[in-house]
Amino acid sequence: MGKRRQRAVLAMLGIAGLGFGVLIPAAPASAAPTRYEAESATISQGVVESNHLNFSGTGFVNNDNVVGSYTQWTVNAASAGSATITIRYSNGTTTGRPADIAVNGTVVAAASAFNSTTDWDTWANKTITAPVNAGANTIRVTATTANGPANLDYLDFEVAASTFTDYQAENATLNQAAVATNHTGYTGTGFVDYTNVTGSYVEWTVSAAAAGSVDFTIRYANGTTVNRPMTIAVNGTTVASGQAFNGTGTWDTWADQSFTATFNAGTNTIRATATTSNGGPNVDRLRFGASGGGGGGAPTAAELLAKVNTCSQISNGKYKTDEDVSSATVAVCQKTGAVFWKADMDIDCDGVRTTQCNENTDCCFQADTFCHTSGDSPLNAAQLPYVVVPSPSSTWNYTNYQIGCGTVVAVIYNNQVLYAVVGDTGPTAIIGEASYATANSLGINPDPSNGGTDSGVTYIVFQGSQRVSPIENHNNAVTLGQNLARTFVSNN
Repeated sequence: MGKRRQRAVLAMLGIAGLGFGVLIPAAPASAAPTRYEAESATISQGVVESNHLNFSGTGFVNNDNVVGSYTQWTVNAASAGSATITIRYSNGTTTGRPADIAVNGTVVAAASAFNSTTDWDTWANKTITAPVNAGANTIRVTATTANGPANLDYLDFEVAASTFTDYQAENATLNQAAVATNHTGYTGTGFVDYTNVTGSYVEWTVSAAAAGSVDFTIRYANGTTVNRPMTIAVNGTTVASGQAFNGTGTWDTWADQSFTATFNAGTNTIRATATTSNGGPNVDRLRFGASGGGGGGAPTAAELLAKVNTCSQISNGKYKTDEDVSSATVAVCQKTGAVFWKADMDIDCDGVRTTQCNENTDCCFQADTFCHTSGDSPLNAAQLPYVVVPSPSSTWNYTNYQIGCGTVVAVIYNNQVLYAVVGDTGPTAIIGEASYATANSLGINPDPSNGGTDSGVTYIVFQGSQRVSPIENHNNAVTLGQNLARTFVSNN
C-alpha cells in the first residue's frame, strides 16, 4: 500500500525517453514516420562523430558542452496537425542533459530530460507531440546546461491523419424526438430535441471499414442545470449505461461526449436512449472514426491545465505533501466530470517484486497493492503507470465521487500528459504519489529511495462508471483516458 518517504534528490524536468511509449497520444493508422538523421541537420556548436556504436546513418551529433548548443532539423508535413516527434539520443554520463525542444521557434518541451543511458553505445528514444504546419517546419533541440545536450542520432517525424465521418442527428432514426432549429451553433440542417420521457432515442446507422475498436463522439447541448443521462448501445449492446450529459450552460452551447466501442465491418447501429423523464439533451451529430472528439486528437497538457486553473474545493481541509512537512497545502478540487489536485510526486514501488521494486531498493516495500490485476495479483509498479489516492477519511473519501480501482487519471508534468489508473491507496493525511512506472514515463527520477519531484504535478481523476479493464492493460488506459480528456475539455 502507498506510503510517504522523504526525497533527497529532485528529479530533472522533462519526459522519459526510455521504454514507455505511453506519452504518445493514440493516432489513426498512417504511413510510417519519416526519419531525419542528425548528421544532416543544422548544427550549432557541435560536430558529427562516429566513435560510438549502434548509431543510425553515417554518424551522430555531439554538441559542445555549453548552454545554447543545438541541433535543428527541417521536416515536412503533408498537412497541418499534431505531430509525433521521436528523438533518438545517448547519454553515457550519470547526469541528465536537459534541453529545450522547440517547433517553429516555440518551445514545446522546456528543459526536457535526456537522462543517462548508462553508456555512449546505448541509445534511447524521447517522444513528444506538438502541433505543426503544412509544409516545412523546424525542430530544434537546445542545451540548457553547461553539460550540453545528449548525443543525437536521428529524429522520426509523423503527422496523425484525421479520419472521421459525421452523421447528423436530424438524419438518424428518431423515437419520441423531433428535428428542431430554434437554437444556434448546430451543424448540418438542425438538431434533435428529445421528448421529455424515458426511452426516447436517436439511432444512427454507421459504416466501419473493418472490424475493431473505434472512437465516436456525440455533440450535444443541455441548457438546464440537471444532468440528462443516456444509455449508449452499439448493435444492441450497451457500451455506456446512464452516461452523464451534464449542463452546458445554455442551449446554444455545445459539448462533446466521447466513447470507444468494438464495431463490425460494414453496417452498425449506435443508439442514444434517454434514461430519465427529462429525456435526453439536444443532440447535433455523431462523429465516427479514429480521431473521435473533433479531429484534433487527444487534448494537450496546456488544454487540460487551462481547465483546472481555479479550484472549487471539495475536500474538508487540505492534505500534506509529505509526512515531515509542517502544513497541509493541497486541496482536492472539482470540475465537471473530474476531481483534481496539484502536488508533488513520491514513488510507490509496492506490489510485484521486480528488479526496480523490492526490499533492497525500497526501505518500505510492501508486496501488495490495494487494487489487483484481473488475475487477482498485486500490480507491478515498475511496469504499470498508476496513481495512489488517499485512503478514505473525514478529509475526503474518493469512493463518494465515482472513483475506484481502474479509474483513469491524467497525470500532467512538464507539458506532458500520461494516462494512468487508480491503483493503490495511501495515508489519510497525505497526497501526491504514483508508481515507479508513472515517474519513469514522465522523466521524474523513479528511484524509491531518493526519487520523485517536490512540485509541478497535476492529477486529474475522471469520475464515472467507466474503468480500465483489465486494469493492467495500459493501452486501454490511454484510449479511455484520451476519450475522457476530450470530454472533460469540452465540458469545462
